[in-house]
Amino acid sequence: MKKLNIPSVPHLVHIETTYACNCSCVFCYNPRRGERFCKERIDRIVLSVFNSWVPHVYLIGGEPSLLGVKQLNEYIELLSQRSSVTIVTNGLVCLNGLSQKLACVGVPIHGNKETHERHTTSKGGYDRTIEAVRYYIQSGLDVRCIPVLTSWNYDQIYDIIRLAKQLGMESVFVDRFEDGGLGSCRAEDLKPNIDQFRVALGQMIAARDDFGIPVGFGTAIPYCLDPRLMTEDMSANCGVGITFAAVNPDGDVRICNQSERIYGNVLQKPIEQIWADAKLDEFRDLRWVKEPCKSCAVLTDCMCGCKVDCSCSDGYCVDYAVRGLEKPLNKVMPVQAKQPRSTYPAEYRRIKADPYLRLNTFHREKYLVTRYQTITVNDVAEEIIRAIVRGETSERLLVEIFSDIAEESDIRSFVTTLVTVGAVITT
Repeated sequence: MKKLNIPSVPHLVHIETTYACNCSCVFCYNPRRGERFCKERIDRIVLSVFNSWVPHVYLIGGEPSLLGVKQLNEYIELLSQRSSVTIVTNGLVCLNGLSQKLACVGVPIHGNKETHERHTTSKGGYDRTIEAVRYYIQSGLDVRCIPVLTSWNYDQIYDIIRLAKQLGMESVFVDRFEDGGLGSCRAEDLKPNIDQFRVALGQMIAARDDFGIPVGFGTAIPYCLDPRLMTEDMSANCGVGITFAAVNPDGDVRICNQSERIYGNVLQKPIEQIWADAKLDEFRDLRWVKEPCKSCAVLTDCMCGCKVDCSCSDGYCVDYAVRGLEKPLNKVMPVQAKQPRSTYPAEYRRIKADPYLRLNTFHREKYLVTRYQTITVNDVAEEIIRAIVRGETSERLLVEIFSDIAEESDIRSFVTTLVTVGAVITT
């Protein structure tokens, strides 16, 4: 079995700021949404995550808008010093005056008005959500559309993406319905079957190509469900327990929002210590994996799709779409890692650091943090990034400064990489 490479700290942490919610979505995993927000406890949770230098932090719920703009901005202002910060909200409350240090606002649109409100059970909620999206975009914030894919809206995905493009949303990431919490009561009704999934995938690919907007999955999907996941670069693995963790409003750390297994509490010890605990080996050693995934050539890349749902009594399980099968739906061969392109323009560029660029050297790995990505860098890359952050805006000057430790072609190729991932902006 290939050994899993575990970083010192999760690259992404969801802080569930409250169990409370102002909506009753039929797919909801949160069974405690009647509980109230405890400011003192969430303050301590946010501070703990801040002190652990987590590259990316999502403020979610329940419904985070219930905390109010003032409180959310305090968290954004603190966390954004070290992390890229995103808020995920249902859009029923428009958060006027959110900090511009926020990297992204995630808002779901689940279909047309009738279909959206069927999912949320919030009459009039569709119009309020659309108006909130328009406000955030007009305020200069990046807004991502995050619909939940169900058997009710699988054939409306193309139209959802078209609407997102028309509104000016920056991307669409589709979260397939997962069986957990309150939503498990409607699971058999809501789960998209394999044919419905394939229709939705085809609409995602077509809309991506037609409208020129980034489209992908926000939840893990088994690679074998459809060959187009690989050929169209639409594969998704959420990285739970490897690069992702969730912290509930009590401070408990789990590998996933839908997992009930607790491995520690950030109010008692830093998340990097919890992350290194041998107790997590029960997940990471893959002893729980069964066929059709156990013999699959891409097991440690695909990681069985979604690995947690409440219908699995053992704690971890292969994805519901392939569970119980003797062999994968489609054979998937290991994909070779793409080699970075060593290309750069003939003329030297002028560049500046993107406002969301962060350099994280707190852990044993050194991380370049952009608005949406975490990238491990070496010592030379660290020094180049530091020079850019200090204000060195000439690529020619960077070549001169670092000529004793790196070749010009390597420096200029690295600048191209920084431009590609959004770490720097050409001027």
